[in-house]
Amino acid sequence: MNTTPPTRSEAGLTTLEWLLIVAAVAGLAALAVVLVQNVVDDTAEQLGGASARETAANVAADTVIREARTADPDDARYNTWQRWELYFTARCERLEILYSDTNLDVQAKFVRPNGKNDNDPTTTADLNKADEADPAAGKPQAICRRNT
Repeated sequence: MNTTPPTRSEAGLTTLEWLLIVAAVAGLAALAVVLVQNVVDDTAEQLGGASARETAANVAADTVIREARTADPDDARYNTWQRWELYFTARCERLEILYSDTNLDVQAKFVRPNGKNDNDPTTTADLNKADEADPAAGKPQAICRRNT
C-alpha cells in the first residue's frame, strides 16, 4: 500500500503566472503606444495649424499693401488721400480680427505724400511709389505688417 500523499502538478499555475505577466506587459505596451500617439497628434496640430494661419496672415498683409499701391484713383473708396488712408488702414487693422487665433498684432500706417491735403485726389504715379519709408513729396507711406 502506498502511504505517500497525492501530489498536485504545478504546471497549471506556472502557465497562469506566465499568462498574467504577458498580459501586463502587453497592456503597458498598448498604453505607451496610445500616449505617444496623443503627444504626436497634439504636436502636429500645434505646429501645422499655427504656422499655416500665420503664413496666411502675412500673405493677407502683403495683399493689402499691394492693393494700396495699385488702387484705382477713380474708385470712390480711395479717390482722395484721406479716403485712401482710412480705407487701407481699416483693411490692415481688420486682419487682427480675421487672424485673432494667431495673436496677430499689426502695425497699420498709410500716410499721404508730403504736401497733399485730405481732399486732394490720389494719382496712380504717387500710389505706385508707396513703400515703408517715411512719406516724401510725391511718395506715400504704406505699412501693414506684424508688430514685433
